[in-house]
Formats: sequence, structure tokens, C-alpha cells
Amino acid sequence: MEKQTEENIDHQQSQPKDDAQEINEIEQVADSQLLASKLEEVANLNNQIEVLQDTLLRTVAESENTRKRLEKAVTEARDYAIFSFAKDLLTVNDNLSRALEHKPKNLNDEVVNVITGVEMTKNELESILKKHGLETLEPRIGDKFDYNIHHAISQVISDEHEQDSIISVMQLGYKIKDRLLRPATVQVTKPPPQ
Repeated sequence: MEKQTEENIDHQQSQPKDDAQEINEIEQVADSQLLASKLEEVANLNNQIEVLQDTLLRTVAESENTRKRLEKAVTEARDYAIFSFAKDLLTVNDNLSRALEHKPKNLNDEVVNVITGVEMTKNELESILKKHGLETLEPRIGDKFDYNIHHAISQVISDEHEQDSIISVMQLGYKIKDRLLRPATVQVTKPPPQ
């Protein structure tokens, strides 16, 4: 019986060891499952962070692009707000110039005063146009024709000037900053027929 008791004691002592080992194994499996679960959760959170960072960067870039477009639109609106109005005023300036080109030679005092008033009006109009950014395009005789700023109304055969040179200016051109308001109207040369 003593032998049986010793065996029972040994068996009981080995039982707790087996239970402790089993508990330990269960805890390890649970820990590894928990760790895997936490690692998966961290990976998901990292993916969400990457997506949110990408969205944030795109939103900031789009906001910056929108701001730049708006600034450009405001600048253009400010710079070219008088475009149509200035274009209409150019015909007034042209008419004043034509009137002064054809003034009579023998003038009495009253007519001289009227002509002086027309000259003052024309000069004032030109200074106001310059003040608001209008630039005059005054091509010279012999300049090369540039289709970006000139409008040719006719071609004249000439041996004196190179082909496509300006030989007569009919109407001055104007621009506001870099935008053409009206091209200069000119006559250009063409080579003689062969």
C-alpha cells in the first residue's frame, strides 16, 4: 500500500505539473492570438493613417491650387477690368486725332481756341489711358510686320523695303499689359512679280 500511496503522490505531483504546463501553453496560445490580433489592428490603423495622410496632402494641394487660381483671376479682373471701356474710348481718341490732322491753315482766334481745346482733350484722354495701363503700339516705317501686334490691310509692291516691311501706318495699336486691345493697322510690302 505504501507503494500505491507513493504512486498516487507521484501521480498527483505530476498532475499539477501537467496542468500548469497546459495552462502555460494555453496562455502562450492566447498571448500569441492576442498579439496577432493587436498586430493586425496596428496594421489596419497604419493603413488608415496612410490613407488619411494621402487625403490630407491632396486636400491641401487642391486648396493651394484653388487659392492660386483665385489670386490669378482677381489679378486679371483688376488688370483687365477696363478692357471693353478702353476699347470703346480708342475710337474717340482716333476721331480727335483725325480732327487735329485736318485743321485749316488760316485760323481766326475762335477757331484756334476750339482747336486748342480739342488738343487738350486728346492729351488728357491719352494721359488717362496711359495711367490705366494702356500702351500705344506705334510701328515705324521699315519695321518688320508682326502678325501678333499688326493688322495688314493691304500689300504694296516695293523695291525700297524688304518683303513684309511696314510702309504705312493707318491706325495705331494698343495693348493693356500683355493683352492686345487693338492691333496697329498697316500696309506692308510684297516683292515685285517675276
